[in-house]
Formats: sequence, C-alpha cells, structure tokens
Amino acid sequence: MIGYKSDNMIDIREDHLLEKGDLLALLQRDQTTGKNIIWGTDSYSSRGESFSPKRQIRPSLITGIYGKVIQPRAAKSREEQIYRTREKAEVFTPLHVVKKMNDLCDKGPVTKRNWQKYVVEKRLEITCGEAPYISSRYDPVSDFQKVLSLKSRVGFLDKKMRVVSLYCDAHKEWVAWAKIAFQSSYGYEWQGDNLLIARENLLYTFIDFYKDNFNRRPNLKLQQEIAEIISWNIFQMDGLRCVIPMSCKHEKKLIRGNITIFGEESDRVEKNECMGCKYGDIKKHNGKYVKVMDWNEGKTQRFVDITSNN
Repeated sequence: MIGYKSDNMIDIREDHLLEKGDLLALLQRDQTTGKNIIWGTDSYSSRGESFSPKRQIRPSLITGIYGKVIQPRAAKSREEQIYRTREKAEVFTPLHVVKKMNDLCDKGPVTKRNWQKYVVEKRLEITCGEAPYISSRYDPVSDFQKVLSLKSRVGFLDKKMRVVSLYCDAHKEWVAWAKIAFQSSYGYEWQGDNLLIARENLLYTFIDFYKDNFNRRPNLKLQQEIAEIISWNIFQMDGLRCVIPMSCKHEKKLIRGNITIFGEESDRVEKNECMGCKYGDIKKHNGKYVKVMDWNEGKTQRFVDITSNN
C-alpha cells in the first residue's frame, strides 16, 4: 500500500489492499492475459523461483512477511537504485522537469468553457515507472519519502483532477468526471513492481482528491470501479514490441538425422524464431499483444493497432 503514516511519509504495504475486498486483486490483474502481472525483473530472483521474471506477482509474495518486498525508488537502497539504473535503464525525472514537460503539453489556459475538453483529452506516459508524469504523490528522486500536498502535484492526472474539483460541486457530477479523467490517463511499464506501485499511486490519488472534496473516504464499491479502470489503463508492456514482456517465443527443435544408403545424416537444430523479432516487424510478433480499453466504445483493441494506425 502507498498510504500515510502520521508524519505523511510514504509507506508501501499491500496488506491493507488485501483486506479491502478485491482491491489488491484488481491492481495485480493483467487485463490482456486474465492473469496477474509478472515480475518482469530479476531483482527478486534470489528469493526463489516464484520471484523469477516471468512468474506472476501473487498476493502471498508481497503481503505478510513479504510486505516490504516491493518498495518505491525513494525507499530502495542506493545500491539497488544504481543497479536498476545501470541494468534496467531505470531513470526517474525530477518533478520540476516533469512539471515543465506536462505544462508544455497543455494547449492554453483551462477555463469554464473548455475544462471538459481538457479532462477528456487522452494522455500517455511511456515506460512510466512509478508514474510521476501521471500522478506525482511523492518525489521519486527525493530521499525524504514524503507525500506531497494536492496543490504541489504535477502529474497530468493530478491536473485533470484539480480541474474536476474546481468545476464540479455535486458529488454525482464530480465522480462521473473523475472517472473520465482516469479513463483518459494511460501509462505502460515493463517491470511489474514499478507497475504495481504506479497503479497504487493512482488509486490513492483518487482517494486523496475525494477526501479533499468530501471530507470522507470513497466507499469500497467506488474504489473498486476506479481500480478496474486503472488495471486497464496502466498496463504491462514491452514498448518496442507492444506485447507482454518476454512473451515472444524463440523455439529450437532437434531434428534427428536419417539413415540413408549413403550413411547416417547429422542431427540438426531447426530454429523457429519470432518473425517480428527477427525482422523488426511490429505486426508479426508471436508474443501476446497487449489490449487496452476504448472507454468511449466500450470495447478493447490491441495497442499495436492504435500506434500503427496513427
């Protein structure tokens, strides 16, 4: 869970989500495969086979005695931060840079006349890590690990939610537009631990803004509805192939040599490579292509088809 301590320090523990209906299950779900997201990193492999890169992240592996296995970058050791930067190209952007980049994406001031268009506009953070460009609940490059005030957050979803709070007074209208804000905010990530943290960040972003507007927590049903949206919109993907990470197949088959009148043929190895990987064709991978939800149409479509059609 990314929640609060009494001194507003970030705290990563999933036990609380496990106790709240199926919130943890929703945030761990890979909507493309129907299974859980995978670890996607060898950072935890020393803990056993269940923590290997292609294995699913099970609730039992991140709760109870394993409750602090997954930590945000700010809480990781300096050695782990350096390792993941060197080996995984994991680099987090300072929030003042995030703010400048997100501000540059805006097409002008948001007013009473155009706020709905602003909230509906789709935005995507590629290789999102813990999703600071979407929601900056804390500074990922800071050593202080403090939760930021709502007005200090600079993610594009944070900005959308502030607009919703400014122009929507009634509870029903606020909830409806908050859902639209979440449905129009996307991000993808390879490493499962980062992805889960990003999803938790978004869920708690919703709770933060709801509490700020209505002085109470949203009920469990509403949290589940938001978690469902998040599980579709913040997805696990190999950004170069548009498939589930490491899902492309490169099979080798041993062909035994036959005995002929000229003698015995040598054995040979027949390679069945993924054609997409072999020829660099994004449409010909044999891995599992990621699906995303088109909330306007109420149907799914492959992410690769969206990118290659635009």
